[in-house]
Amino acid sequence: MSNHYNMPHLPTAKSPRVTIEVDGQNVEVPGDTNLLEALKAVGIETPHVCYHPYLPVSGNCRQCLVETEGPRGKALIISCFTPVKEGMKISTPRSSERVKNARAAVSEFMLLNHPLDCPICDKAGECTLQENYVEAGKDTSRLYPEVGKNYHGNPDHQFYDTKGQLRGGKRVDIGPRIFLDEERCVQCDRCVRFMRDVAGDEQLQLALRADKTYITTFPGRKLDHEYDLCVSDVCPTGAMTAKYFRFQQRVWMLSRTATISMDDSLGANIWLDHNNGYIWRVMPRCNPEVNRTWISNTSRLAFQQFTKDRLPVGNLDALKKALEGEGKIAFVLGGSATNEDALALKTLVNKLGARAEVFVGTFAPVGTPDGLSKSGDPVANRAGFALFGFTQTAEDLAKRASEFKTLVSLSADLWGSDASKAKSLEVIPNRVSISAKNDETAKKSSTVYGVNHWSEVSGSMVNVNSILQKLNAAPTSPDAELAPLFSVLFALAGEDVTSAAIAFKKAGEFAPKLAKFSLDAIHSTGELLDGDAAV
Repeated sequence: MSNHYNMPHLPTAKSPRVTIEVDGQNVEVPGDTNLLEALKAVGIETPHVCYHPYLPVSGNCRQCLVETEGPRGKALIISCFTPVKEGMKISTPRSSERVKNARAAVSEFMLLNHPLDCPICDKAGECTLQENYVEAGKDTSRLYPEVGKNYHGNPDHQFYDTKGQLRGGKRVDIGPRIFLDEERCVQCDRCVRFMRDVAGDEQLQLALRADKTYITTFPGRKLDHEYDLCVSDVCPTGAMTAKYFRFQQRVWMLSRTATISMDDSLGANIWLDHNNGYIWRVMPRCNPEVNRTWISNTSRLAFQQFTKDRLPVGNLDALKKALEGEGKIAFVLGGSATNEDALALKTLVNKLGARAEVFVGTFAPVGTPDGLSKSGDPVANRAGFALFGFTQTAEDLAKRASEFKTLVSLSADLWGSDASKAKSLEVIPNRVSISAKNDETAKKSSTVYGVNHWSEVSGSMVNVNSILQKLNAAPTSPDAELAPLFSVLFALAGEDVTSAAIAFKKAGEFAPKLAKFSLDAIHSTGELLDGDAAV
């Protein structure tokens, strides 16, 4: 069973079922997991601090206590570490005052030397300590004021405040993207486990012991890793904070849009957290079959460029004119384009006839999977494009550039990905860019037309593992006149399609594997193209 060296066994649809007694009632639960997950499966939430479903079990916070009945009578156990067994008898605070009091005591103990930073803490509103404190029902403190708090922290960072109180380290710079507030740390060691067992680069560790323990980097080193911002996600308190988000927004002011990160063909599931028409942060969204709860720094911080260097709405007649006349047309569909965009392009190409060809991607190289949230392929919807028969690449176009009179880049920054390779395309005299960004390709084009960024559109994509995933539009477009790429392409084809749901429905005519689905019914974690839910 799970322990500090093993990942938790999470229940699935194929989990064997066992019957246990919970608060005097027999319930059927998954039999291949721990008690905490088994209770969750039947709607019973158990407070916890150190436990995380995608980190090795540590069992050091003691917040998830339940009572079990065994040969020696009743005993308190931690539910994160205890495997489920047929017939076991479990009591929660619903039926056991002992469990209720024990959890309240643990909560009080963890808050005993915790700073009263809630009004100024970035984690306020999504803090595990706050949630567990309310759950435990504590509303008073038994701390003697004259005793004061014994704050944790590296002795090298401790200081005396204006009241003469010895404080722990505040705003400790432990790396290029993370600040550490040592006295807020509850030594759950989630960050340590993440860096060691998930990121595979042990850059954090616990120093000293007992009530003097604190989190730190190794001597002379900084926390610096492509996934280091994930430590701010897993931190249950405001100890690990992301520099880019510090003091930017209160979390309860943010609205969330569930979508897909369209910078890689794995299609990491993300939340776009926005307020007043602006994205303030990107957070990983749990999908066990895709990126679990992780996202790279590159994908997370990309939002900072979403609204910069945007193209304005152009002249549709100018686009139509650019497609008229003789000569072959090469359309290049960028990796962030959706299935709906591909359908609209298919419709347009069919009307243009044999003089139009489609290529996909950019000149950016395909890397190797990192095993977390990146496949290495920057053409996010490559598998979706293939459903429509679009398999020729930008490299193929570069070899045949002299055959074409017109180049139409569709959210594809060819010159930005590799200017030396894109130089071969400059033999094409008529160049058009339909894109959200005024990128290097747009600057090389004689005709440009602005559309919505992928973060501002609804639609779908198919990831490298053939999982159909849904994008949702965040209300963050800088110009209400901007339209999705598919809408503009349909307009060029003489059709009026402005709804992604309608476009997806039409997609089944060209891509039969999509015909059995509807856009609105795509599961939040995606659908395998054979029809099975991707969970």
